[in-house]
Amino acid sequence: MAEATLITSNAVTETEIYRSETPPETRTHCPVPHGKFVDQVKAALGFHKWDINSSEYGLYPGKIGDVKYPDASMFGIMKISKEGIQTADGGYELALGIRNSHDKRFAAKVAVGLVVMVCENLDFYGEYVTGHKHTSNVNENLLPRIFGMISNIDGAHTDHAEQMELYRWRQISDTETHDIIVRCVDDKVFPWAYGEKVLKEFRNPRHEEFKDRNVWGFNNAVTEILKARNTRYLSDSTRKLHNLLGEVCLN
Repeated sequence: MAEATLITSNAVTETEIYRSETPPETRTHCPVPHGKFVDQVKAALGFHKWDINSSEYGLYPGKIGDVKYPDASMFGIMKISKEGIQTADGGYELALGIRNSHDKRFAAKVAVGLVVMVCENLDFYGEYVTGHKHTSNVNENLLPRIFGMISNIDGAHTDHAEQMELYRWRQISDTETHDIIVRCVDDKVFPWAYGEKVLKEFRNPRHEEFKDRNVWGFNNAVTEILKARNTRYLSDSTRKLHNLLGEVCLN
């Protein structure tokens, strides 16, 4: 269910994250080791009984003054789930994104949502985001912020599950489907050239479970076609799609 996108030119293993070099602290700049940051996220997830189903990481070079660091920036995504938080179909999954820098490019941050994008060009998207700059109090404040955000995921997760059930319940006619496609174009969910592709996918879905003529089927038709779109626009398109379909379900 989760859409997790990591865009990096240097994919690495988790072991390489833990082996990466951390620059020394100064009075005003306190870089957090990449491995320590990953451990903090894992600790918060574990404390709240969330499982990590898969993960991907990337490293990117940078400089502090005249000193080059090959692993200055770290990017990662995880797909997570929790026993007891389910939809009618069974397991339900969220995505979590992280990023951390040693060269002052950006703060240490965590993002969670159904749609998460982490990119080395600094695109960073999630429905819930927290973090802290690498200032002198980062070690005192970052971990509590991560724990605080993770503690609120259960409610957000339940909201998503209820939204998906509403999508399944709301039937749509052919006429209404055409109208929704036009609204998608107007709301910049996708360009007009995608409209015919979405309609064909909705009428003849490649996956049997999406054959019903409801908002759930339409949502997945759009999601399937959007996979071919530039990932730079994917998170914004998906957010706008859910806003629109939420309005459809209320009418």
